[in-house]
Formats: sequence, C-alpha cells, structure tokens
Amino acid sequence: MTPRLDWSARFASAGSNAMRDDYERILVPRLFVPWAQLLADQLELTVGESVLDVACGPGTVARVVAQRVGPAGRVVGVDFSPAMLAVARDKPPVAGGAPIEYRQAAADKLPLPDGDVDVVTCQHGLQFFTDRAAALAEMRRVLRRGGRLGVAVWCSIAECPPFDALADGVADVLGNEIATVYRGGPWGLPDADELMSLVDNAGFTDLTVARYELPLVFEGGAAQLVDTLSAAAVAQNVAALDPVGRQQLVDATARAAAPLLDGHIVRSTAAAHIVLARA
Repeated sequence: MTPRLDWSARFASAGSNAMRDDYERILVPRLFVPWAQLLADQLELTVGESVLDVACGPGTVARVVAQRVGPAGRVVGVDFSPAMLAVARDKPPVAGGAPIEYRQAAADKLPLPDGDVDVVTCQHGLQFFTDRAAALAEMRRVLRRGGRLGVAVWCSIAECPPFDALADGVADVLGNEIATVYRGGPWGLPDADELMSLVDNAGFTDLTVARYELPLVFEGGAAQLVDTLSAAAVAQNVAALDPVGRQQLVDATARAAAPLLDGHIVRSTAAAHIVLARA
C-alpha cells in the first residue's frame, strides 16, 4: 500500500470510538474548527445557499456552514467512513442553522444530481482520494453553473511543525518506514501548482490559491500529540507498544518538539493552501 491508501484504509475501518475519543476530542477543536471557519469566510456564504461538504468527517465544516446559511439553507455531508459519519450524526442539530443530511459515499461517486448545490467544500480530504481527478470532476458536476468550490489542503509537514515533530518521534521509536506512512497522508499534496493544476483540469474557472497559517496549541504537550495517532494510518503500530514503548514515543516526540515547547505546552502553527474556483 502507498501511504495515501494506508490512511484511507484506516478511516474506512476505524471504529467510532477511536474517532470520537481522540480525533474528535483533540484534533477537531484545535485544528479543524478554525480551518473550517476560515474556509467558510473565504467562500462568503450567504443565507439560504445549499452546500455539499465532501469528506465531511465528523461534520466539522458541515456544522460551520450550516450556521452560515441558516435554516433556509441546505447542507449535505458525504464521507466514506462509517465511523466518521456515526460521530457526525450523534451531534445535535446546529442551533439556528440549516439541517444537515449525512450520506455515505466515495468522493468520486457523489450521491447528488447534476447542478444540485450552490457551493462545494472539501477540507483536508482531497490528498487522501485514490482518484483526485474523478473526485474533482464529481464536485464540478453537482455544482450549479457559476457555483463555488472551496478546497483546503495541508502544506508540507514541515510547515505543520507539531506533526513534523511527531513524525520524528515515530521514526525514532517505530522506524523510518512507519514514519514515512505517517508523513505521506495528510501532507501528501503540498505543492500549490499541482493542486491548482488538478482543479483547473477538472474544468473549474476563476481559480485562486492562497497559503494560510493558523495557530495550533496542544496544551497536553507531547503526550497529547501521541494520542492523535489513534486516528492515523499507524494506529495499530502505536497500539502494539507496551507502556514503556509508548512512553519512549512520548519522550522522543517531546525531544523533537523542544523548539515548540512553552513549558510542556506545544505552541506552533499549521499551514494550508485554500483553492477557490467556480463551475
């Protein structure tokens, strides 16, 4: 398997508890909610619009945009991970927001008719797709003429220093091969030109790309960073560690993250590209 497929397989097979306990508890509020808000800002959503969120995960972007488009709007979230969708569906309705419908489907086979929505979003999902071109073609298909696309993709792992430090810790304890799998997932599409080319080749117009950087804090330090690995492609390797081995992983991550530490707190940033386009 390639790192991309390793990560996709992990999302497909993970239990809802793993996604709820660490992905939802740690990563969503610290990482994904701020980026969802930024993506929604860039799209300038208006009340009453219909939005499709592709690779919706536990509903982070879907819930932010539901608030923006209001009760007269419509939001559909699509993901191929049953665990992610279970977490999303367990959440209460968004107060004062649009209803959200969650559907299980692959990104290259979206379960919507042609020209069905005003806006399509895809936050930190495109890099995982087996067929990125087909997924983008589907996003264009379901957009009405003139509809808007917003895609966020992480820059290189070096531009997301806490995770770069975590990868170094993984390499130190579990070896370079496992660390390569970790590095090759979320940070697997870091080049802005390649990203723009993919969107352009899918037939979108009025393309723009911009790099953004947001603060990222793990108040639980290196141990909290290690906890996020339960939702990663290397989860089984980490779970196989005994308590001594896990502590070695925490210690190795802390050493790698030393330039980021404020006491035991990890304070840093994460960078991503956001592409905007029209159908």
